[in-house]
Amino acid sequence: MSIIYTRLGEVALRHDFYKDGIAKGIQLRPTADTLNLLRNGRILFKTTPGGGVLLYRTEEDESTPISPLNIPLSLFFYLDSENPGSFFQITDLDEGSIVFGAGKTPYFFNTPAQASSDESAPEVLSYRLLDGSRPKIFSLDLQLNPTPASVRIKIRNANNEFISPGKSQTGEWLPDLTEVFPDSQGNFRFIFDLHGRKEGIYTFTLRDEGDTTDLWTKNYFLSDNFSGKSIGLMELRYVAAPVHLYGPKEYYSLEFTSKESLWTYFVVNGNQKIDLVTNNLSIEDDGNEGTVPYGTYNFSQIGASPNADIKLNGKETVVFRSESKIPYFELPKLNLKLVKSPGNQVLIPSLPNPSRSAPTKDFGGETNTEIYVFI
Repeated sequence: MSIIYTRLGEVALRHDFYKDGIAKGIQLRPTADTLNLLRNGRILFKTTPGGGVLLYRTEEDESTPISPLNIPLSLFFYLDSENPGSFFQITDLDEGSIVFGAGKTPYFFNTPAQASSDESAPEVLSYRLLDGSRPKIFSLDLQLNPTPASVRIKIRNANNEFISPGKSQTGEWLPDLTEVFPDSQGNFRFIFDLHGRKEGIYTFTLRDEGDTTDLWTKNYFLSDNFSGKSIGLMELRYVAAPVHLYGPKEYYSLEFTSKESLWTYFVVNGNQKIDLVTNNLSIEDDGNEGTVPYGTYNFSQIGASPNADIKLNGKETVVFRSESKIPYFELPKLNLKLVKSPGNQVLIPSLPNPSRSAPTKDFGGETNTEIYVFI
């Protein structure tokens, strides 16, 4: 008897930081519930360089599944990083005005109606930030300001259906909008028990005692095997209409975006041979000759020459800042020149780029990276 597998779908992991566009050091790993689904459906998941592929076992016709799964269903995969620190340094994980930070979970997901069977035009997965990942049984201590007399618990699954937050001391399932009172210190303590529920994204909301206002809301991914090396989550959803589970092979693209920042150069007159009053320094950009995806950037001098407020190692300093943000790329930005006038003398033909491991600072609400140059 022949054992035949047909491709169900393929995911490409992309990152525009890298020259070839492939996300380095990132792998997909099925969650515990997803592994069970894949086994039951005779589906293999294989990692590939820069992604992964799903294959299902078929009849001799190479299309009919041996063990078809029922829909709707979701397949969840962790995004594991070989070096999370390095990944976070180069990757922009903000969701618009929502800033990525400790505890947040980057989450990528497909839209079934936008499924693509065109390898050259894969469906680009959507993105949002979750408030975190939790086991299916977890506790929470919370203070609200001002402290309400009581709160009511509301939990919904991804289909917006009510989910009981757990059982009472007598073993009965707690109802929707269960009321909870603070302790004498104004603390609310909750123990949520969703054991036996499917892995997935759940919305936890605390409402006022009159059930008129949301006081606190979080979106958590619940699973019992979320790993510390996981930097995010991917979900592939299959629904009854349109049906794509065993149709044409689907192509997905999970796309990470590079961080970008203002570049601030501190040019330090280390040898004190240049008179920074009678000579003008400037930064000029000759471009990168189309070899890497940088633009051409303008730099403005910050303050006087020398800067009246900034000295480094007791030396006179001139400060320049880019007028727009510059993205991070694997290849360096070339041909940023430090020029002295009069005479249009090039002091440094290619200024250094900021270190990718260097900390960034906030400047007027914008991310700022500092580079120090001694002349």
